[in-house]
Amino acid sequence: MRTGGGAILILAAILRLLRAGVRWEEWSLHYAAYNLPTLEALLTGDFVHALTSWVGLHPPLYPLLHSAGSMVWPAPASWLLFSVAASLGAVGFMLAAHPRSLLPALLLATDPVQLHYAAEVNNYPLSVLVLAYGWWALRRDRPVHLAVSIVLGFWTHLLAGGIALLIAVWHPRRWLILGGGIAGALPLFTTAWSLGLDHGSRNQPPIIMEDSIRDAIDRFTIGWIVMLPLLLLGVSRAKEAATTWAGALAAWFGMVAFGFAAPHQFPYACMLGVFAAALLGGAAERVRSIGMLIWMVALVRGLWGFGGDAARVQHIVSDLQQVRGIDTVLGLSLPGDAIVLVRGPGPPDDDKRRSSPTLWRFSPFEPMEALFTGVRPDLVGQPRLWRGRRLYTFSNPRRAIAEIPGEHIFTVLYDGAQHNPDRIDDHPLQGPWQSVGPDLWRGPIPSVSDSEATLEPVDEETDESPPDPPLED
Repeated sequence: MRTGGGAILILAAILRLLRAGVRWEEWSLHYAAYNLPTLEALLTGDFVHALTSWVGLHPPLYPLLHSAGSMVWPAPASWLLFSVAASLGAVGFMLAAHPRSLLPALLLATDPVQLHYAAEVNNYPLSVLVLAYGWWALRRDRPVHLAVSIVLGFWTHLLAGGIALLIAVWHPRRWLILGGGIAGALPLFTTAWSLGLDHGSRNQPPIIMEDSIRDAIDRFTIGWIVMLPLLLLGVSRAKEAATTWAGALAAWFGMVAFGFAAPHQFPYACMLGVFAAALLGGAAERVRSIGMLIWMVALVRGLWGFGGDAARVQHIVSDLQQVRGIDTVLGLSLPGDAIVLVRGPGPPDDDKRRSSPTLWRFSPFEPMEALFTGVRPDLVGQPRLWRGRRLYTFSNPRRAIAEIPGEHIFTVLYDGAQHNPDRIDDHPLQGPWQSVGPDLWRGPIPSVSDSEATLEPVDEETDESPPDPPLED
């Protein structure tokens, strides 16, 4: 069992590290910017504000951990690897919760939904870790840990806290555990209540079931449909998992119905994974032939996840071999300059299959400190400091692009944005657009004293020492 468990952990780590490589893209910077109020509060010593700051409907724990990590190591890799570690830790707890069966851990390790969100700069991988921790505490009869999981669940995500309560109901000492867990979450309830009554928190569009199912199949394959009826076979062997899974599903659909959650987003499905894996493990124990099918589907899902992300990594590596607009700009810019990246339209942010070879020119292992402007970060490009340069990222044209401060500003249009340069407002200190590879770029207008060579794009054939594209994420 130890050898098999180790193999599952290695497989889970490989799949999640591949995912981290793919997910070093612009949305990582956008999501990280949501936590800047907490980071600023910690840096200024306003700990009360840091402990009480929510990110939308999300409680303070993840922003606190994200900000603390950024203070220790202000590199994007710290955000991505934290989520990878949380997702991997959930697999470890599943191994510990089911010491006589490897299947539940394998199912969680290769679950396409878990992999989809495993390296995201948000609180969903942490939520899954907390729920796996609570499930382990129930299975191993650890009441104190079970109460702690309730507290951590509520401080991470309200749905995670509610699901942790459902787990604790099955313990013989349920009332003491529930009381302790709820007491630890009491500081959150005032804010949670006001957010729940705020009409702005309930403005998501209504669900169109056909579209949601089609999107889920497109992203996560048809495997989840194959597995869905098999869950029923595990009910008699895993009643605790069955009721928790059903309760979590009902809560998810309720949040969609009331407009708290978007029907085209599936991160809440992550929180069903622990209990679905336990149910399928019970089904495999009950019917041996069904067990063989579940093992096969789990392994095929792992191969599918590996193949998809390996292909995306290969695309990134291949792209790094060609010269693009960002390579020219990195060769011309100096510390103190500003680099503005404008990416073209793409799938919604919840679709995690998109990667960014352009952003891979910036190493996620290098410091990228936030710049505080006093303005909501997403309105001004989430400014960061990289090698002395100010880096701005936009996923659509904004007026702020033409208002970037400074005299030496470089702008790059890529991944579709280069097809509509007229949508970008002219900046008074920038020259005309120039083409490099598939991209467009423009830089500062050369002054009379400037050498023309410093403002010409890098000649990829004659320049013997082009800038090395940093290997990132």
